[in-house]
Amino acid sequence: MLPSSPEPLRNALNRLTFGARDVDMQIVNAQGLAYWLNDQFNVPTGDDPDLAAFIAGQTMHIEYAAPAPTDMRGTWSAVNEERPLNYLTAPTQVLFTVARLTGSTYSGTERNRIRQELLAATWIRNTHSRYQLREFMADFWHNHFNIGKNENDIATALLPLYDREAIRPYVFGDFRAMLEANATSPSMLIYLDNWVSTATTPNENYAREIMELHTLGGGNYLGVDLNSAPHTFGTDGVRSGFTDQDIVQASRALSGWTIKYGQRFNNITQPLTGEFTYSAAQHNTRAGALLGIDVSGLTADMAQGRRFLDMIAYHPGTATFVVTKLCRRIFGDSPPQAAIDRGVAAWLANKTAPDQIRKVIEAIALGGPEIYSGDRAKLRRPYERLIALARTTNTVVNASTTMTTVLDGMNDGLFAWPAPNGRPDVNEYWLATGANLTTWNLLLQFPAWVTNRTTLLDQTPIDGLVSALPLVEYWVGRLVGFALAAPTMTALVADQGGSQGVLAAVRAGMTTTAQINRIETALRRLVSMIATTEEFSYR
Repeated sequence: MLPSSPEPLRNALNRLTFGARDVDMQIVNAQGLAYWLNDQFNVPTGDDPDLAAFIAGQTMHIEYAAPAPTDMRGTWSAVNEERPLNYLTAPTQVLFTVARLTGSTYSGTERNRIRQELLAATWIRNTHSRYQLREFMADFWHNHFNIGKNENDIATALLPLYDREAIRPYVFGDFRAMLEANATSPSMLIYLDNWVSTATTPNENYAREIMELHTLGGGNYLGVDLNSAPHTFGTDGVRSGFTDQDIVQASRALSGWTIKYGQRFNNITQPLTGEFTYSAAQHNTRAGALLGIDVSGLTADMAQGRRFLDMIAYHPGTATFVVTKLCRRIFGDSPPQAAIDRGVAAWLANKTAPDQIRKVIEAIALGGPEIYSGDRAKLRRPYERLIALARTTNTVVNASTTMTTVLDGMNDGLFAWPAPNGRPDVNEYWLATGANLTTWNLLLQFPAWVTNRTTLLDQTPIDGLVSALPLVEYWVGRLVGFALAAPTMTALVADQGGSQGVLAAVRAGMTTTAQINRIETALRRLVSMIATTEEFSYR
């Protein structure tokens, strides 16, 4: 008999992972959530050995023709091969060169391959990594520091570097360090135009977005000048909000933070590698009062920009803005204020600690009862539903080019949201009829993807099966953890007892390959239908 409501520990795990599995539940039931969290925080530098070996063994097909003899620009050779995911670990210069020379030395298909590999690895990690909390937080931070795929082809091509150097090492760490890793990431520098910032034309685009989207939040924008809104000053002298003048000053402080793209200043020519560099010749020295602090006296390389990052990383407004976003990701559109308050307090109390973000998550998850209780109010976006289905059915997800575009039409493709604000993290956006219909169809198709591997028959207790009820209850228990609404359960039981159901397939026999395939097909249909239910849609 299934419980009528979700177990508290399953609530907690679903809120912190891409889908709680039975094996995860066994761990937290035996050891508690604090034990599980401690294990999740103690991550290796990269993937765990088993996952790393699995990804290293992955291949995807790539094929393109050589340019026509009449095309004087292209010089590449034809390619038709199964290739490992080599771009995942490629250095900056390789990624930059492929993107920069696309159309001459490299085919556009080669450049697109870079994003395909990163997407494939992300699907695999989100599904199979034992360090689910790291995957959950990497997804959160990528959306927070979003880099859209359509703005600049070079920025998109550098995303594997961004993922492995500016996001993943910091998911539980020091926000100030993460902020600088982002500010010096070639992908972010190109995406928000700071790479072309010079002494005469400082770039205000990044200066605005780093305050409005990455740190203080739009709610702390005071307007054109200090006459636009009331403001206060903290004990460190930093103003409570920012104005257009602060954006100008910040653009000056961050000028010269660029990449090596062959530019020439003061008789110095940078190489064409795409790597981060500080170019003193491109730095505007006229930065003055910034958020109430005079930075004009800071003359060492990058000193003004780093002082600015200190101000915004340690700002109370940043703590409130980012922690509220994190709690919305965990709990839903109206996160519990008590959890937000604990998270903000932990953020500020540990603002210079190397494990600051870990402390914040612990305060949110372990400091009160909210993680276990309350309504399941957070809607899984389409991508999350597919990954949750894979996890709860022990489906092995292999690399596939299908992953590149299958969700882009719903604006849920990884690294696909075009604007720097990141995809919406509110239920309303994902409840559109078209999006839901497309998601349901994808859930029905997902188990049959040729690159996915699962054998549900081996996982299903069918010995002595005389009724469809225990079969439905078993898989509802695996995927959801509690009984679905009575009409839904009744409909599923009736369906599984009918001609297309598992019961009829089992009664037809299990002696031939065709009979076994019929049972497997019926089971995949069952789990896909459960995945389309309202109960599975929320975590």
